[in-house]
Amino acid sequence: MPSLIDSASAVLLSAERRLEASAQNVANASTKGYKKQVSFSETLSGVDANAFLTPERRNIVDFTQGRLTETGNPLDLAIFGPGLVQVRDGDHLVFSRGGSFVRGEDGLLADATGRVLQQAGGGDIVAKGAALTILEDGTLLEDGAPTARLGLYEPNDLSALTALGGSAFAADPGAMGDAAGSQLRAGFIENSNVTMSDEMLAMMSSVRQAESGARLVQFYDELIGQAITTFSRSGK
Repeated sequence: MPSLIDSASAVLLSAERRLEASAQNVANASTKGYKKQVSFSETLSGVDANAFLTPERRNIVDFTQGRLTETGNPLDLAIFGPGLVQVRDGDHLVFSRGGSFVRGEDGLLADATGRVLQQAGGGDIVAKGAALTILEDGTLLEDGAPTARLGLYEPNDLSALTALGGSAFAADPGAMGDAAGSQLRAGFIENSNVTMSDEMLAMMSSVRQAESGARLVQFYDELIGQAITTFSRSGK
């Protein structure tokens, strides 16, 4: 049976993680494609079935759909559904919820962080045509002719994903399968699924939880003090 101090520590740790998740969410509320974090304890009272545990199991990423905003830019990519596109980050392949891509002089399509969009069969997409169109299934049309296809992926096990920040995730490619139920939406951007009012309420709840943990510690300290006083008197 856990001791009082163990219970207090658990309460304080849970409050810390909830505050950590809320702070991360608030900081990324305007990050396109960002998926909010929730603490594991919150999932006990119900969280969307698309949420998954991070490997550290500190918090959980809620993969519910964010609102799509139309931009009209053909290289702005949003994903409707749980899918991910693959991008190259230096020498590493990672997965992303899309974002705003720009074509460089070399024909590579890169996002604001420099991650390069990958085609379904592997390798950088190199677009040379004057007019680019990306269809819902990921097919890239250059001047009306299909030249490549973006892959849409979904993890076989959601816990295989590691949040990298922003809208990016790392995963072993072997843990990823085709995202048959997802569609690419060119000319759209996905907003984060963070709701600021929910985060403010979560932070207030976390503070109250931390205060409860602190009171338990104070009560434990008072009990120890009383015990020491009692033993001191009995030893006279």
